[in-house]
Amino acid sequence: MQTMVSTAGAAALPVESDDSLAPGAKAGPWIIERELGRGGMGAVYACVHEEIGKRAALKVMHRRLLTPSFSVERILLEAKVVNAVGHPGIVDIFETGTLDDGRPYIVMERLEGMPLSYRVEEGKMLPTEVIAILVQLCDALVAAHAANVVHRDLKLDNVFLIENPDEPGSPKAKILDWGIAKVIDHDVRHTIEGQLVGTPQYLSPEQAKGARVTPQSDVYSLGVMAYEMFLEQLPFEAETAAEIMAMHLRAIPPAPSELWPEIPTDLERLLLLMLAKSPDNRPSMKEVAMTLASVYAQLESRKHRAASVVSLEFENTPSAIRRAGGQLPRAGTVRPVRASSEAAHAPTMAADSVSIAAQRGRRWKVAIGAFALTAATVMFFATRGSDPRAANAEPPPQETAAITEAATPTEHSQPVQPANIAPDVMSTAPTRTRGAAAAPAPKHPRPIEVVTAPPVPPAAKRVARPTSAGSAVPRRAASRLENKNATMSVY
Repeated sequence: MQTMVSTAGAAALPVESDDSLAPGAKAGPWIIERELGRGGMGAVYACVHEEIGKRAALKVMHRRLLTPSFSVERILLEAKVVNAVGHPGIVDIFETGTLDDGRPYIVMERLEGMPLSYRVEEGKMLPTEVIAILVQLCDALVAAHAANVVHRDLKLDNVFLIENPDEPGSPKAKILDWGIAKVIDHDVRHTIEGQLVGTPQYLSPEQAKGARVTPQSDVYSLGVMAYEMFLEQLPFEAETAAEIMAMHLRAIPPAPSELWPEIPTDLERLLLLMLAKSPDNRPSMKEVAMTLASVYAQLESRKHRAASVVSLEFENTPSAIRRAGGQLPRAGTVRPVRASSEAAHAPTMAADSVSIAAQRGRRWKVAIGAFALTAATVMFFATRGSDPRAANAEPPPQETAAITEAATPTEHSQPVQPANIAPDVMSTAPTRTRGAAAAPAPKHPRPIEVVTAPPVPPAAKRVARPTSAGSAVPRRAASRLENKNATMSVY
């Protein structure tokens, strides 16, 4: 029967009180400063070389792992694997040794940054940021697989992010903990007798059932990591390690499009292929890297198109809003501006065109006024024909009566009123008395010729005055037109 030894962290295993190294302790020429971290296989300490002052990290195995079946070559294998691969995406190991209690240790470069698991816990990662990290991991794993090395324990905790001086916004990724790596076709056992070593959440199906491990096992574990980074959850989650391992063997992960509806089709297909149960159905690490690069280009193109749309909308935004940084100004602080539309981008109308349009508008007004005046004149004669006074009046003589009005009225002169003109339609000139203020000039300084209306035919008497309901002109407006027409008829 086999048992599971988790490498997920210190919480999975008890730590012996005398297992740790106190600050100031020595491991060969290295002086311990402080503990940096602790995992299932060992602990890592910050150290400094006592002679040259080089800063490094020292990894020591746990004391409880020193069993009769333990081989010293197991801890040295990590140093051999790392140097055999020789890739900048893999932590560098440059010294090995043994403590006084017989525990072996290795000395490696000290990295300043954070584990990938910390970055994932900080918040949502952009898809392009995830792809940039995954492509670096693929590059390092391609080199490892070319050297016949399988990591076997890929997880977020075993990837370390450091600052990138060349690209500050894109950190460099390094793969750590090659202690349980397997060299293909090598005789040395890399697992402790009766134990399965790994992390249940990232274990490949073949590892879960104790089958042969291949580079495709790393593809599966990397697929779990990618799924978690893109979709912010693991493909399989359960309360116990046994249940999780059973899900790796039989369960189907949730479709990525259910968690991220806008996921590119190629990326969704890639994630599902990397999590295939059979190693033969998974892509190679090179194919994974090529697909990720293609998806990265698609996402960048999508981002540029979205940025272009936003930029175009911002350019079409009124200038007062652009000056406010895209914020809508408060009411009353900005003068109205032309809205963004097709008409807004049309050429401005020339001044001559504006003048012509204004003249056309005035012509229409004149035409309407003339039409209204004609209608009022017709209504006036119609109503005169129906007036009883006009009907009973004697037919006036058919001559023209001329009334001569002095250009400058005298003090005692009185206006002359013709007998055949109604008083209500006759303009009366004001009289001027001695001592009074000078009256305004007469409205008609020249002789006015009054033309009497011709006799109304008898048939006209039967024409009734139109009511407000049957007339196109309201009664109140018709009355105003009649008075205006009556006054104008005098002239």
